[in-house]
Amino acid sequence: MPDVHSLNRRTSVFVNHICWVTAEDHLYTLDKPDVEDYYYLSPHIYMEEHYYGKSTLRTRSLLSAGRRVTAGDLALIAMESLSENAEQWDVLILAQTYPDRYAMNPPLARILESTSWKVDYPLAFSHLGALAGLEGIQAARWTLMGDQRGALVLTEQRVLESERGFLTRQGCSQTGIPVERSDMAVALDLSRETGALEVDYMGKVFMNSAEGRSISEKVSSILEELMKSCQANHVIVQSSLASHICIDGEQQLHPVKTFGIPHRDYQSGDVWIQLGEQLQNGSIRPGERVLLVAWDGGCLLSASCAFVTRQPNLSKLPLHSEVGTT
Repeated sequence: MPDVHSLNRRTSVFVNHICWVTAEDHLYTLDKPDVEDYYYLSPHIYMEEHYYGKSTLRTRSLLSAGRRVTAGDLALIAMESLSENAEQWDVLILAQTYPDRYAMNPPLARILESTSWKVDYPLAFSHLGALAGLEGIQAARWTLMGDQRGALVLTEQRVLESERGFLTRQGCSQTGIPVERSDMAVALDLSRETGALEVDYMGKVFMNSAEGRSISEKVSSILEELMKSCQANHVIVQSSLASHICIDGEQQLHPVKTFGIPHRDYQSGDVWIQLGEQLQNGSIRPGERVLLVAWDGGCLLSASCAFVTRQPNLSKLPLHSEVGTT
């Protein structure tokens, strides 16, 4: 039986708009050793060399119209679209795990300084990895009051070349195709009173190390319990987790529909990007419930249940250079 840590009394958070922008690895270029912003990058390099014994580290850049795009820039691109009809946010929650390219001036401070709209209560948290996408819903439950309007922004950018790579598919020999990790920013427009998606945070789940059980068996057991609790019509799981449990386009976890394995894992924004895409193509419709499951790559899962009351605003955004915090 999975160990589920959650509150007995759930309070919904409503999502009205999902904005996302992605940055796949093929868009990056390797920096030269004498890159001009080395001063800002040097803390990252020092930490890797001093604490992890790594040497000859290379950094990489995401370039748009000749300028470097940082994690803060990605976040701002998503937020600019989200805030088209807002001059002020009551609450802004920014989550990231990898450090920003400019280590001495974090994204939240740069965002607040460079934008025209105001934020009453800014909050940032880190080191949650992919779980931040759903743990951020819990944070919104704690911070949003009454008719307040909030934004949850998730952003990741891997600056060091050593952070590139693929997530392996253990126990999934019939496919053998790795899931590539990609950078992104996702912004959600949140409220506590009404909205298009009614999202209940269900809690964190610890996968115990029961002997003789594969990861596929353990995850399937956990999903069965969560699906019953959520009464889900659909399940969206972290792309890297889906690869471990060998879900493909034709398999289903009875009695609900699961979606195929994407070729990329978008980290903390992954389940929201998948949800946005499935809402766009009509695979998920109003009146249906969706179980969302994020995975930290180890033993922890985070789960939320989204009830689609109506189609939310959905914005898949291109990379551009008109806005920026750098």
